[in-house]
Amino acid sequence: MSTTEQPSRLGRGLSRLAAPLLIAVAIQSVANLAFHAVVGRTLQAAEYGALGAVLAGMTLVAVPLSALQTAAARTSAKHGVTRATAGRALSRTLLVTLPLAVLLVLAAGPIRDFLHLGSWLDAAVLAPTLVAAALVAIGRGLLLGIGRTGLVAGSFLVATAVRLGPGLLCAYLWGISGALIGTLIGEVAGLLVVVIPLLRAEQGPLAVVTLGDLLRTAVVVAGLFTFSTVDLFLARHYLVGTESGFYVAAATIGKTVLALPAAALSVAYPKLVAGWLTDKKGAVLRSSLLVVGVPALAGVAVVAIAPGLVLGILYGDSYSDAAGVTRILAIIAGLSAFVSVLAHAALARGSRWALIPWAAALLEIVLIGLRHSTMTEVAQGSGIALTVALLALLVTELPKWLGHRSSVPAVPQPAS
Repeated sequence: MSTTEQPSRLGRGLSRLAAPLLIAVAIQSVANLAFHAVVGRTLQAAEYGALGAVLAGMTLVAVPLSALQTAAARTSAKHGVTRATAGRALSRTLLVTLPLAVLLVLAAGPIRDFLHLGSWLDAAVLAPTLVAAALVAIGRGLLLGIGRTGLVAGSFLVATAVRLGPGLLCAYLWGISGALIGTLIGEVAGLLVVVIPLLRAEQGPLAVVTLGDLLRTAVVVAGLFTFSTVDLFLARHYLVGTESGFYVAAATIGKTVLALPAAALSVAYPKLVAGWLTDKKGAVLRSSLLVVGVPALAGVAVVAIAPGLVLGILYGDSYSDAAGVTRILAIIAGLSAFVSVLAHAALARGSRWALIPWAAALLEIVLIGLRHSTMTEVAQGSGIALTVALLALLVTELPKWLGHRSSVPAVPQPAS
């Protein structure tokens, strides 16, 4: 195979691998909007506000759980998955999350009062949801590491179908409690899709998701999350009146652009881990940038061409003044997908340069703190930080991955 054919074949292979997950995530995103649309019309406004507060609480665990998935994918990409590996990972996750779930149950009363919920159950449902979400994250990570994207996509689709079927029925019968229980049932259904095949895996040696690997991954993932979202919180803090709402709406649209690239990255990362110590590492990085970058740039194109139309569909005509900043933030979000790929490339080779997004987030905070009188100034601070992060990661990662020098360890020769 020629050197020009190799990257294109790897890119096509990675695209085929990512395709089921991209389709599933797209369907899930649309279904989530449908769920909220139906529930929002079923519940009273005050009830829907309470539901939104609890669902927001559920999303707070998204960052640590995505780190758990990424660390599990790294382990299985290196060592494969056996029944012993899957059993150990799932049982350890259960042992860690059960005490946290107990604490959430004990805190259900104060949580209910703080969020003005209708019942203790509405707050207590966070506990089993946390356990199920953690188990499904580690299960999906193990499967992604060995390329079983079809099963992972199936878990998303089953969870979505259950949420839209029995979940909406529960919401109709029991209001906010039913909607939350429906969300939990969907999570459990998705969990079964990934756990059953893992527990039927072949017997073999044990590989462990180490605490050190999990912590390193969590730090990097948290840095990327902070880098991509801190401007939204700062805009909410510094801007006043309608500009604050305009910026949050524009930023939310920009973050939505990242849904499909994030799914593609979860498939690409195990390939980066496996490819780092091979002579195909350059092709692996190029194909990863391609499979993540194409959906990112496609999403950017839609928003950048017609930001007013997108705003009008989602928020109504009163948000038309946010069209300009929506275009800017969509472009920033699309380019930040490449920052994510390069940071994960650094993580795959165990480099501290994976922490660059943390430095960029701090720069973003400083820049926005200095200039924040308008939406555009806030967006400019975010854009400058993005440029610095992207250039820094290009400088650190491209020579390592695309250089001619092989990273494959030398094989010791037997003594004569």
